[in-house]
Amino acid sequence: MKTLKGILARRTRNSAIESRSYMPDHIRKLKSGLVLLLSRVESILDGTPFKIPISVVNAVVDLAQSVSDNNDDMRALLQEVSHQLEIVNSVLPDTSTSEGKDRILKFSGFLQTELNVIQTLTKRSSLKRILESDEDIKTIDAAMRRIDTRLRSFHLDITMSIERKVDNSSVSLRILYGASATDATHDSAHSYTHPPCHPNTRMEILDRLSKWSQDNSSSQILWMHGPAGTGKSAIAQSFCEQLQSRNRLAGSFFFKRGHPSREDFTKLWPTIAYQLALISHSFKAALAMRLTADPALVDKSLSIQMQKLIIEPYNGSGDSLIIVIDGLDECEDESQQQELLRSIARSLPAQPLLRILVSSRPEAHIKDVFDGPVLQFCERLDVHGSFDDVSIYLIDEFKRISETHAAMAGISYPWPSDKQIQYVLDKSSGHFIYAATVIRFVEDQDFDPMKRLELIYRPFAALDKLYHHILTMVPYRSQLSRVLAVIMAGLTDRLNVEDIGQLLGLKPTEVLLTLRRLHSLIKIEDNHVAKRRLGADFYILVYHASFLDFLRDSTRSRNFHFSAVDRQNLAIDLLKCWAEPDIRLGYLLVSSLLFIITTRLTQEMCSLLGSFRLEYALSGVFPANTDHVLTWLKMEEAPVDLFQTWEEICFAAKFNAECIRSVPSSLTDEVADSEMHTLDYIRSITSPELIRMMHMYRLFSLPFLEHGTAIECMDGARMVFKAYGLSGKDARTAICALRNEFGESVPWRRLFRSISYPPRIRDLHPDPSLEIVVRWCLEELPRQRNVWILPAWSCVLRSCPPSPELLQTLRNSQAYLTAYISREMIFWDYGAPSENHHWHNILQWLQTFPDPPSDMIQHVRDQLPADSVENEELWMSWKEFTGW
Repeated sequence: MKTLKGILARRTRNSAIESRSYMPDHIRKLKSGLVLLLSRVESILDGTPFKIPISVVNAVVDLAQSVSDNNDDMRALLQEVSHQLEIVNSVLPDTSTSEGKDRILKFSGFLQTELNVIQTLTKRSSLKRILESDEDIKTIDAAMRRIDTRLRSFHLDITMSIERKVDNSSVSLRILYGASATDATHDSAHSYTHPPCHPNTRMEILDRLSKWSQDNSSSQILWMHGPAGTGKSAIAQSFCEQLQSRNRLAGSFFFKRGHPSREDFTKLWPTIAYQLALISHSFKAALAMRLTADPALVDKSLSIQMQKLIIEPYNGSGDSLIIVIDGLDECEDESQQQELLRSIARSLPAQPLLRILVSSRPEAHIKDVFDGPVLQFCERLDVHGSFDDVSIYLIDEFKRISETHAAMAGISYPWPSDKQIQYVLDKSSGHFIYAATVIRFVEDQDFDPMKRLELIYRPFAALDKLYHHILTMVPYRSQLSRVLAVIMAGLTDRLNVEDIGQLLGLKPTEVLLTLRRLHSLIKIEDNHVAKRRLGADFYILVYHASFLDFLRDSTRSRNFHFSAVDRQNLAIDLLKCWAEPDIRLGYLLVSSLLFIITTRLTQEMCSLLGSFRLEYALSGVFPANTDHVLTWLKMEEAPVDLFQTWEEICFAAKFNAECIRSVPSSLTDEVADSEMHTLDYIRSITSPELIRMMHMYRLFSLPFLEHGTAIECMDGARMVFKAYGLSGKDARTAICALRNEFGESVPWRRLFRSISYPPRIRDLHPDPSLEIVVRWCLEELPRQRNVWILPAWSCVLRSCPPSPELLQTLRNSQAYLTAYISREMIFWDYGAPSENHHWHNILQWLQTFPDPPSDMIQHVRDQLPADSVENEELWMSWKEFTGW
């Protein structure tokens, strides 16, 4: 007997149904809904005896059509049944648990019974007699109403089952989101860096991609390759938009060299999985099961990630979905680029309903993999320059400039001339990057487009000469070379004008003026969210990697070359900042050591390296693994005393990382009796300075690491050292004593537990200057920090003795404080300080004054609800945690 599953697989139809000359819309929907539902049910219940012949469906549909032809009530009932079938089909998962299968089996048995009731009428009576029998019509009506009611109930059961799973799915999505680079997708807010193709260009290539995506007999992998500037990313962007409009896009990832998340290969598959989970309920459910069992899947190797996050959980049907990976050559590691391709080749055949487009430059190491035995049979698409497409782009863009630029008002004759357009077209070599650079240069609102185009028209060769001409128009040449050096160093992907100014000793306005003439090459992104400090909200983005390549190549850029001298000078500027007592350059300096060690060591650098402030190694942002610095100092034959100093700094960085890692997980951390002897010994050899430092880490360093930005961490480190009465010299002495005792094999966990274990803490630590801590937190408010370093600041305030100076600081911060407390709460291990908890702590502190400030007390009470009661347990937990 033929089954529905077999019928659908071969996409045939029952000849009796096909022979009907006309099928009303509600009957067509009824049939297609029943066929799809029963087919999916058969697939889910595969291995069970459940089967419904197609003849039953045909008989029921034929009878339903005949009965409803002249019966409005029956027609309305069948329309409702069709609608409920559509709803159930939209929420029914492709796979199910054993509990879900039992639910589906019961529903299927009911549906089979009702359909058989209707079909039985056709076996014992002719169609004419059925239509003339009120009793038979009532039987059909009753069966259809029971089916309608049961479909509604079944839909509710499925929905409730999905909702019971939503918590796991939500957790899984959060895990994926945390491991993803959502700014690498084609529809992210950053997609302006790779806009789609200009209208009516690249049509042949997009058509080729569209045909490949619909041809299931073609290779699952297509490699789109071509040199820089040919518009591969624009093509990939347009292809993504086309796929998304047809619900065929599984996910996209646009690599970008120098971007911390978009060049990170480990974020590729979590990002794709996250996008796929948003469009497929069954995939999300299957993926949730895997991530619930092993949340660390997002940290596995590329091949395991692809297998576990994509291939195994995906169980699609119908048309295949497409994954688009653009700019593979801009991924951070060449070996990982090759491994990614090999893992795709190994895993993808197991999932025939997924296809992958990979776009990249034809770099030798990538070409080697595609030419090898694993991928040599994949499809290839060579993207060359196109004079026709660039011509369309230039004509349209010049027309736009002539119609919209203020300086072109009143110009009636055609502009530019055909000769001028042809000249630019010839110089472009059919590459969009040259044409786009020319358009950005000509459309600058500060200049006359006609005169700018005349500059382009003068006979100099291609892109390099265009770059030269733009750079030579900058009046601040000495400042330009220094600013370009910072950009070239790639210290951060969010480089802002203020950071450059502080690093180079320039005002933000001077940096903006230096870069003003480079708008055709460099975008200065204006962040309108906050206008707090001139320069801090202006981020610098280079339009294309080819400009950076140009600056790196001395044969091309000549006097604009990013030379060894430029690198040396920038390294000295960076080291000067590390030696300053009040550094505020944030993440610009986090990766600076990696840059500094690529230069040659000079006498001036030795002096600056010797002045490095140890507090920054303990700030939470300094890299924990600094062995490469010691290797560099050895190779550069640094003085012995400098090498020893940096051995201490590197040990301090390791100390910082290990202390953070060793923070007790809760207040109930137990210490076994067998450990006590060892802990007592460690305590006996620990200096008072080290005890203060360890207690400092217990209270402050964990929030630095989890919540603070680089600037906040560095500011916080200075504040905490001051609060505990510690200098950099004290810290170095304490850490060196520890290193002298244990060498490189410090029992970090036991060391920390010996000092910070709650039952012992009261006897070991000195109280820091709490007033310094609270005052620093309050003074941060006018700077509008997004996050405070110390979430429990109000508990610290409550622990302070009455202080007129601190009270005045609180008064000065009153408006900011109210806004902050109502806007932002941060949770921490000792408990969750609520909005009311902060106000209760402030109130308790104000009432400790001999003459309590009534105005402040009234303000605090106004913030508290009338029925607010203090949670004393939070306060007691804080006292227990700190020992204060």
